[in-house]
Amino acid sequence: MAKRLPRTRTLKGDPPLAHYDSVKAIDPSFTVLLIHASLARSEDWENIFPRLATRYRTVAYDLRGHGKSGRASDYSLRAFGADAVRMLRGIVKGPAVVIGHSLGALCAIAAAAQAPDLVTALVLEDPTLAYGKGWKPDQYMALRDALTKKVEDPKAFQRFVDRWPLASPGPRGERTYGESRGFYAAERMITYMRDIDPAFADSRIKPVDEDATAAIREWLAQVGCPVLVLAGEPRLGSNVDDAAEWTLKRSIKDLTVRRFPGTGHLLHGFRPEQYLENLEPFLRRLREAPVG
Repeated sequence: MAKRLPRTRTLKGDPPLAHYDSVKAIDPSFTVLLIHASLARSEDWENIFPRLATRYRTVAYDLRGHGKSGRASDYSLRAFGADAVRMLRGIVKGPAVVIGHSLGALCAIAAAAQAPDLVTALVLEDPTLAYGKGWKPDQYMALRDALTKKVEDPKAFQRFVDRWPLASPGPRGERTYGESRGFYAAERMITYMRDIDPAFADSRIKPVDEDATAAIREWLAQVGCPVLVLAGEPRLGSNVDDAAEWTLKRSIKDLTVRRFPGTGHLLHGFRPEQYLENLEPFLRRLREAPVG
């Protein structure tokens, strides 16, 4: 059963970023920063956040144009990456392990590249290295239309979310949010998707974004900290295929890859216990590492 996050706070700036901070922990000197995927919000970590917060200071934030964060005029990948650095400098204010899912994983990579003094290590959950390709126009134009009409016809928005395909099949073979139960039930996903800025969808319905591709390549070359990659199976929707795994291995010196058989892109949502079983030894090793 997912638990509620702490009270929301706001980091001022352009745009304002809503965030959640456990503050108190057994070891407050060790901080974990969580960054969700596109079309989600910080509540997507509700089955992970409380478990981490018993040991570490745990912070999560809503991406620009998502959840309770402000809308923006710029939804480039570089802007998302800059927000991660803002959170580290403005809220965390010290070294952290940055954990990101999908788009959030790219933000984590950006933070490690641009603020290496504030990033102890990275945990990349199914990173979207092909982010520059954009989304399929037909599917995401439907999202754009639904977001525009959600106020005047909320039932139609609910039907839209019911039909929206899961990023990877559920544990019982579910293919849509309407078929899903539990953590990714449609009722929950409506609360995620209704607060998406339509302009974000606009930014993803376009041809290849060469700047995003260049940014990912540039950031990966600058990552010097330990990295744990958690990935599913490509045949079930994982972004980390052989080519992506080779790119990560070629770019990052201290890299560990852990695969989740029988799972695609949605790892922590569908497999929270397995997720934590892979995550905790990595965090423990970092805590026990000698200083200097």
